[in-house]
Amino acid sequence: MFTKDFTLPTEEELTVEEVNVSTPALRAAAFHLGKACENENSEFMLCRREEKDPRKCIDEGKAVTACSLSFFRKIKKACLEEFNQYSNCLDKSSRDLEYRHCRNTQAVFDKCVLESLDLERPEFGYFCRPKILNTKRPKPDVDAPLEFPDAPVPLPDQPATGTARYGSRFYWMQ
Repeated sequence: MFTKDFTLPTEEELTVEEVNVSTPALRAAAFHLGKACENENSEFMLCRREEKDPRKCIDEGKAVTACSLSFFRKIKKACLEEFNQYSNCLDKSSRDLEYRHCRNTQAVFDKCVLESLDLERPEFGYFCRPKILNTKRPKPDVDAPLEFPDAPVPLPDQPATGTARYGSRFYWMQ
């Protein structure tokens, strides 16, 4: 439910150039893209988590998109042939776009990215490790706890009761 004070971002604020790549291409570049745009992605996710309002994180989202576009433009300039072979292999080798069928083309692509962009493929488990992000955004204010002035008076604490007068119905637990 919205109130009349709720404002939506304008169309101009939301319009950015899209990253127009296919699923196999995005999957082929996923590890290098994640490493190249790690700071922007972390900043965006931290903003989304702390602010709990996607309207406040539009600029961070634009930075993620701009970083992705920049990355794919660099790939297109430096390693287009290797990238196309790798993404084509992922697309045609299995219905689930599995990496295991394309390790040879992956190695060629990784070598090209390392030599021309100086970006090493992250090792297994890199994205699972906890990382500390130094951000320039101020920490959001902590919401005050909710107070209800018309809340009923809480019930008094019950005195401890003794054993049952005629025994317990859970006789096997004694």
